[in-house]
Amino acid sequence: MAEIIIYVVSLLVSATLGYLTKKIRTINRKNEAVEAGMQALLRDRMIQAYNHYCFDKGYCPIYAKESFINVYNAYHNLGVNGVMDGIKDRVLDLPTEPKESGADV
Repeated sequence: MAEIIIYVVSLLVSATLGYLTKKIRTINRKNEAVEAGMQALLRDRMIQAYNHYCFDKGYCPIYAKESFINVYNAYHNLGVNGVMDGIKDRVLDLPTEPKESGADV
């Protein structure tokens, strides 16, 4: 009788551990997908800001630089950098106000 109880308990423990292992793997895959999606969105947002301020405006207001830094830091904390380091530097090097038109009245 004791052997049957030990067998049943072992079977239940094994089944429970198998189930929990599968659940953890599923959760990890979902977390990785969410992380990759967040990374892509942050990267896209930085590229949009870069194009807007570097090519369309030629300057980047202080509030936009602060926002860019916040987005960059979140991106950086995901462990991804590369090309975005250079883009960050270019955005932060922009003047904070537009150039004067030079027209004196």
